[in-house]
Amino acid sequence: MTNGRRARAAFTDPLLPVTALALLAVAAAALQATVLCWASVGALAGFALSGSV
Repeated sequence: MTNGRRARAAFTDPLLPVTALALLAVAAAALQATVLCWASVGALAGFALSGSV
């Protein structure tokens, strides 16, 4: 793999944003922050439905 492809693959990997949103959803649920929890779950769903995953 060339350096350009390797860099592009690192920036387009969905692991980091999905992990961050999942942790946000769990933390919000633990703190009983209902609106923030549903917002982060909605962001995960939108990310999955956008074809980015």
